[in-house]
Amino acid sequence: MSNRYGSSFDDEPVIGAPQAADEPIIGAGSVPPAFQAYDPAGHGAYTEPEAYPEEEYYWDEEDYFGGEPPARQPMFYVFLFLAAVVGGILVFLVFTLITGDGGNGGGAATEFAVQIDSPVRDQRLEINRPHEVTVQASATQPIRRVELFVGDRVVDAVDITDTPPDNRYRVTLRFTIADKGTYDIFVRVFAESGASKDSAKVRIVAIEPVGERPQAIQGRVVADATVRGGPGDAFPETGSLRAGSQVTITGRTRDLAWLLVQPPAGTQGWVRRAAIEPLDTLDLVPVRDVTPTPLPTATPTAEASPTATVSPSPSPAANMPDFVPTNAVLSSGGSILRVTVSNAGNNPYSGPLVVAVSGDVPQQELAVNVNLAANGGSTVIEFPLSPPVTQGGKRAVVTVDPENIVREQREDNNRATFVLQPPVEAPSLVITAANVTAATIEVTLRNDGGPLPVSTVVVQVQLGGQITSNSVSIALATGQSSPVIAVARPAGSGQATVTVYVGNQPMASTTVQLP
Repeated sequence: MSNRYGSSFDDEPVIGAPQAADEPIIGAGSVPPAFQAYDPAGHGAYTEPEAYPEEEYYWDEEDYFGGEPPARQPMFYVFLFLAAVVGGILVFLVFTLITGDGGNGGGAATEFAVQIDSPVRDQRLEINRPHEVTVQASATQPIRRVELFVGDRVVDAVDITDTPPDNRYRVTLRFTIADKGTYDIFVRVFAESGASKDSAKVRIVAIEPVGERPQAIQGRVVADATVRGGPGDAFPETGSLRAGSQVTITGRTRDLAWLLVQPPAGTQGWVRRAAIEPLDTLDLVPVRDVTPTPLPTATPTAEASPTATVSPSPSPAANMPDFVPTNAVLSSGGSILRVTVSNAGNNPYSGPLVVAVSGDVPQQELAVNVNLAANGGSTVIEFPLSPPVTQGGKRAVVTVDPENIVREQREDNNRATFVLQPPVEAPSLVITAANVTAATIEVTLRNDGGPLPVSTVVVQVQLGGQITSNSVSIALATGQSSPVIAVARPAGSGQATVTVYVGNQPMASTTVQLP
């Protein structure tokens, strides 16, 4: 055998060579060198420690001198297999949780599309008569039930057993309203798994049967006004109204610019909307379409020309603001005059605006920066009064843009006279919180002004063309906060406007971001 492993033993036996007397004989059952004890004396002699039974001893030269290692045990591969199985199960469970199945049949991942086709928004429906609501819906699961809500009350429901071939469910529900007023209706659909979805709310107006008799509400005159024979300045004057008097409102124009009123004494006629404070919603008043009556031609034109120079065309110019003073009240013990200016035009206005007051209050002007939305946006301007006005019956003349610097739709409605009531600290509501949840917007109010008696407070949320609202009846002392008022969240995302109304008067507003 060659010394290929670099052994230091020179007396390694060589196969085929003559053997010395004391050399082991290969194949004779002797113990190999690896199992012999080396002589520490250094003579190279080996002593055999003990004999191993020949039948139990196995010697393989390749094993000893670094050959291939022994094969792995079968249990090693069993362990690898079990680890792979457990890992696969864990991956499956994690994937299941992420995708939202969660073992509930996929109900949490159900997607809906629900809409009310009729009635349409602000449709007028007569009380004590049955009305139909038609609904379209679809979902990623079969729909099994549809419920109709008027306000927060279920008024009708339909159970569904069949799935339409196109997966578009068409359902008709019915309801009847007993009292006139404004209501929000919506439907809630339920899938087979129990998941549900609400449609957007649709506002309807419940009215008494009109027939030949107009619906009427009461109103208060807030500014001296001229009564005309038709809804426009081109119609002849038929009388006048003094601020503070009461009238009955029996009609309105489609754009709400003019109201048909009946004074306690005198003939029925048309008055500008800005001069009247309705004591109920104008949605209850029927629209009166009046054909304009030409002015008499027999009257000399010289007498008509002053009217023509004062009054512009009854058709206002498009895309312009229109400033109108709508209210003036005393506050802070009569030391502050709070003037409300509204934009009745169909174009918003943002920029400087001059407002002047006179009459029984100290004459003064204020230039303020305002941001007035179109079609009713308003702002409040405070004028200091010294000495304070402490007695009622005084008159305040309010003029907006007295120099006609800003071009408007109309220039003849910028002045109004208001009768001041004894100074009472008016309520001043502020929005202290507007928290967005998955289904609602939760609004909290605080009254920083005078006591608010029991009043109907409306919180409205607008996102684009969608409007949701909720009305509550509350009373707030000075410094008191309201309970949380929950308003249904409009569908979609973006910046929504939250506005608080008391009566028809906006009191506070803010914006929220809907994710």
